[in-house]
Amino acid sequence: MKKFYHGKTVYITGGSSGIGLECAKLCASFGAHVVIIARDQNKLESACKEISRFRKNDAQRISWASLDVTGAAEVERNIPLIVGKHGSPEILIACAGESYSDYFENIGFEKFDAIMKVNVYGLRNIIFALLPYMKNKSSHISIVSSLAGLVGVFGYTAYGTSKFAAVGFAECLRPELKRYGITISVVCPPEVDTPLLRKELVSAPREGQAVKKFAGFLTPQFVAKVMLKKIAQKSFLIIPGFRAKMTYFFHRHSNGRISRIVSDLIIKIRAKNSKL
Repeated sequence: MKKFYHGKTVYITGGSSGIGLECAKLCASFGAHVVIIARDQNKLESACKEISRFRKNDAQRISWASLDVTGAAEVERNIPLIVGKHGSPEILIACAGESYSDYFENIGFEKFDAIMKVNVYGLRNIIFALLPYMKNKSSHISIVSSLAGLVGVFGYTAYGTSKFAAVGFAECLRPELKRYGITISVVCPPEVDTPLLRKELVSAPREGQAVKKFAGFLTPQFVAKVMLKKIAQKSFLIIPGFRAKMTYFFHRHSNGRISRIVSDLIIKIRAKNSKL
């Protein structure tokens, strides 16, 4: 696995925290040049210092670029400058995302739209802008979705919809980019201990929290390790965690029936207990 990343330039959106940051650390430890992309310059600078400690040698470039991936014009204007400064990527790991959970009737259009802009359009924008630089180089693009992009979850009408879109986007993109020697992977972890999750819990319905526990709870370090291993193996669908794999297995092979029964039962028990 380490040979796959050694000497390659890896771009990571959402690389200043969570799964993206852990992927950046591992890539640096494998000898890769790493460019992390996010909005907050202070967080990017701090993350770069942290990532630099994992370098195998001083010749490795660990750098950052401040960019809001939701703005198509901004992304297309700045990517040539970023590539000119840091080099073309052989690997793109698209981790930038926004999480939110609440009852549907509490999610106004503005919040729903904001989730779509980051999780769907942000994904489209960065890949569209970087694609010309990744053609015919045996490149790889990894899209971070969620288990909530494969199985419907209570309270995730905005987030889940965006992550289902990310999976569909990856499915459609895979055969197209194969023409240029670019492979695609889509990563669907269950609940992961990240700053986004802690932010999400402020508004998350209790029913949804109970359902999500069924699929397991992972650390970003574990998810990053599984991701990079499977990316090196050119896997398409990557589901970290045994319980998450089993959740998807039973969902898929029962045409969703088992996961819906389990979800409804958990919600029913939760509602009954709340009345006691």
